[in-house]
Amino acid sequence: MQIASILSDLTSLRVCDHSAALALVSVHRPGRASVTAGDDRELSVNAKEDPDLQRAMDLVDLHYGVKMKHTQEEEELMQARREVDMVLEKLERNGSKNQRS
Repeated sequence: MQIASILSDLTSLRVCDHSAALALVSVHRPGRASVTAGDDRELSVNAKEDPDLQRAMDLVDLHYGVKMKHTQEEEELMQARREVDMVLEKLERNGSKNQRS
């Protein structure tokens, strides 16, 4: 049962953006509408002391870093594919012109 819960949480982290994923693993005190700056610092200190929470935050940061790295590589790969397609189209046009001559 716990494994299903963990897998569900990991899926939730995967589909949301970085800030939303961090919000999922951040410590919030229930029943408080607003958090002051002092409370916010206290929460971040408590988060650093909790090894499970720190691991969750590290996992979110790692996932975001990998996701961003692959996004940039995908853009470069797609640009390279477009350039190859343009070259192939030019070669086909030149080949068609040469066959007519």
